[in-house]
Amino acid sequence: MRAKLLAALLVLVVALPAWAQQQAKDEEVQPRFIWGLLLNVAIAKLAGQGWDIFTNWLFKSTPNVNGRSGPPNLTADSGAQVRARSSGAVTERTAGSVAGDPAAPLTLDGGKENYQGVHVALIVASADGKQFDLRPVTAGFKTGERFKVRVVSTFAGELTLENINPRGERKHIYPAKADYVVALQPGRETFLPLGKDEYFQFTKASGKEQLVVNLADPRAVGANASRHQVYRQDVKYGSNFLQQVAPNTYPHLSQAIELDHTAH
Repeated sequence: MRAKLLAALLVLVVALPAWAQQQAKDEEVQPRFIWGLLLNVAIAKLAGQGWDIFTNWLFKSTPNVNGRSGPPNLTADSGAQVRARSSGAVTERTAGSVAGDPAAPLTLDGGKENYQGVHVALIVASADGKQFDLRPVTAGFKTGERFKVRVVSTFAGELTLENINPRGERKHIYPAKADYVVALQPGRETFLPLGKDEYFQFTKASGKEQLVVNLADPRAVGANASRHQVYRQDVKYGSNFLQQVAPNTYPHLSQAIELDHTAH
């Protein structure tokens, strides 16, 4: 009797009309506003799928982010501005990132994402400035190389760059004034330094030092700063970061990039 009942149920599932099967697919993949951009995606049920949705958003926001259609467009106006640091700037940031899948799936609660993301890449220029090598943050760079740092964020954030020299001394290096930040627009590809023909170049030192990228939502202060781990995904054209944010909390991250003076 039980076997007959199971067989009947299997027949019922197989015999579902085409419209019912299509309805199930439509429920899985729907147009949704995620990080301000309309995407045809299914909200992730598995934590690792958050990277797929972030990559989808990144490619929609900056179609040539992987460099397949040519060199980076360094002349594009990203809307980024150098301005005085906001009073709400976070003073304590998370300690770097860990490679791997986020701890929880990406969800939309009342239309609000539970994660915010950032893309960071090294754009290393050839000697003549016509060729560019795209690198994740883990690849680092070598003494004498000229490079820009590319940043694309899902949120409007304040960015600073710091340097930790081989002696362990840490100082603010960009923007030039210590109490200033680069205010980023969400979904816009920004190249630092901001000037088209400006590049970073570290020389005349020995050992290893670090370039530290700090990025925070200006509201990420005190109890409103997310304390969740920052997760990282390294790909050939850069590194992606995701941090979970609970209601009324905001993202902030700090990522070091290694400079090796001993490699020529």
